[in-house]
Amino acid sequence: MTTSNDRLDRIEALVDKTTQTVQQNANAIDQNAKAIDKLTDDIGRFNERLDTYEQGMRWVVQLAFALLISATVALIINAAAFLVKLLLPS
Repeated sequence: MTTSNDRLDRIEALVDKTTQTVQQNANAIDQNAKAIDKLTDDIGRFNERLDTYEQGMRWVVQLAFALLISATVALIINAAAFLVKLLLPS
């Protein structure tokens, strides 16, 4: 009977140890889930900021091209006016 009690005690000790390990793993999983949720929120905010930055850069590039086109048109008009004055007798 002593052997059965010893085995039973060892089994109970193993069950207790396994229960503690399972509880520790469950706590670790909960912490990891919270960390993943936080990272997901951070990524969402980063993506929003990145979208805003990209849209701003698009506006800047469009403005730069508009200014280049305006300057080119103004230069062509001034050159044409100069040529008209040069070629037409007064």
